[in-house]
Amino acid sequence: MATSSQASGANRLSTRALSELRDSVMVKLATMGVVLVVLAIAIEAAIQSGLLVRGESAVWATIFLLWGTGLVVAGTVGRTFIWWRRR
Repeated sequence: MATSSQASGANRLSTRALSELRDSVMVKLATMGVVLVVLAIAIEAAIQSGLLVRGESAVWATIFLLWGTGLVVAGTVGRTFIWWRRR
């Protein structure tokens, strides 16, 4: 059974971890990458369903997908490197 001091200690740790992630530029970079990848998937789905015409829309979907993937990789690798150096 956890005591109140153990519960508050765990709560402080999770609060600290969440604030570090919120303040991290690398996590924000990776999050923006995820948003771009989702946008690319939405554009491609709209093309497949006939809402958008293939052509320029497909080019934008490809651009968003490539940039999003690059941002996710850069943010994840950067955050991992920073975490590794701090340990």
